[in-house]
Amino acid sequence: MKTLSLTLFLTLAGTAAFAGNGDQAVRERLMGAAFLDNQSYALLEEMTNLYGGRLAGTESNEKSLQLLEDALAANGIAHHRESFTFPGWERREDHAALVHPLQRTLRSIAMGYVDQHAPFTAELVYLGRGSDEEIPANAHGKIGLLAANVKLTQDSIQAFATENGIKGLLLTNRKNGGQLLARTANYSGDASPIPIYSVTEEEGHWLKRLIESEQKPEVRLSTQSIVKEITCDNLVATLPGKTSKKIVIGAHFDSWDLGQGALDNGLGIAQAYDITRLIHKINPENHYTIETVWFNAEEFGLFGSYAYMERHQDAEIVAMLNMDMVGNPLGANAMGFASLIPPLKEFSQGMGGLSLPKPVVNAPWLGSDHMPFINQGIPSITLNAPIDPEAVAFYHDFGDTFEKVDKEVLSKSIGILSLLTYQLANDPELDRPRLSQEETIELLKNARLDLRMKRAGIWPFPEE
Repeated sequence: MKTLSLTLFLTLAGTAAFAGNGDQAVRERLMGAAFLDNQSYALLEEMTNLYGGRLAGTESNEKSLQLLEDALAANGIAHHRESFTFPGWERREDHAALVHPLQRTLRSIAMGYVDQHAPFTAELVYLGRGSDEEIPANAHGKIGLLAANVKLTQDSIQAFATENGIKGLLLTNRKNGGQLLARTANYSGDASPIPIYSVTEEEGHWLKRLIESEQKPEVRLSTQSIVKEITCDNLVATLPGKTSKKIVIGAHFDSWDLGQGALDNGLGIAQAYDITRLIHKINPENHYTIETVWFNAEEFGLFGSYAYMERHQDAEIVAMLNMDMVGNPLGANAMGFASLIPPLKEFSQGMGGLSLPKPVVNAPWLGSDHMPFINQGIPSITLNAPIDPEAVAFYHDFGDTFEKVDKEVLSKSIGILSLLTYQLANDPELDRPRLSQEETIELLKNARLDLRMKRAGIWPFPEE
């Protein structure tokens, strides 16, 4: 990793050599301030130390949001909240335990949207990846153990319950080291038909061995968590431009509750804050309005960004930049929008000593807050920006904690993202009509995302 002084030298040398991306003095000040005037690292430290994870609908989420709101106010940045209601979930006391052939509390968590039920004990059977061929004939009335990386949907869970008579599921994790990787049972917000627990890779393999050795293990499940309607807020900061047409800078605010959510998505919270603060301080007058949105309830199913798009469906949004677990930037992703490739190439060419090794890719992906914008045909950008593998391994788990945030990499990413935001906010050529519904469907089909979206129940277009 470059030292701070070398990074700054190369960066400023590079920006000085390239003036095609905007005013040179502004670019140099933005990049320098990202390192020398970083406030987001301390803000994220305070947020995670005092309030922990930010599961949507919890007191920790609200107190963390208030801390961010206070920081915006202290910098004189106009902001407001936008409330929305969504089908939420509250984690309570949940318990999974092996009771035969020995007694042992399993390291486990209920998946999101698992609803409370009367405790029960049942024999455990192995279901593999859950195909019809792998489900044993005697599975009725039993708890099923699934292999790692099984993609569950509400329909597949319902089939386990109604067609096979399975009473509950244990899903083996895909990473070792006692990890649990919190997630939801579905993206629709419906109560899961049967309880589903995430168990560690190690205990999942052990339970499988007990089944294979004909020990007929029995497991007891007890769930107090509940599915309930929740109201929470998106936080929106606005830097008015010469036109009301806007660039949306987005990052999801919520996190899972096992750890502190420092990487997922504390990084995005911090980056969005300092980008907004630095542009407000250094270049407050831009062509487009810059609207920074911290979306809530992303982890439950992108509910905050869908609520934002529903509220602002008629707004003239020129482009959206989404920051979800952005680490060390290697390049930008045009997310299937050919119109974004030229400006992103121009941006990469202007980075000089911080030249991006993978300047532009054009590969849309699912599962974050850019999707409601893409579904509306709005050009969207994400970053190819990996996080240190030893740190990112703990996302969605207890190990997602503040000490894994690299301050220098955070500053570098803020500098690069600030320059990108500045360029986008002052590029009149970005002002183009949204893709039509037909063009948007074609974009998703070309990326082979349509079938995945349909299986997950999140395809927003009429069936053909």
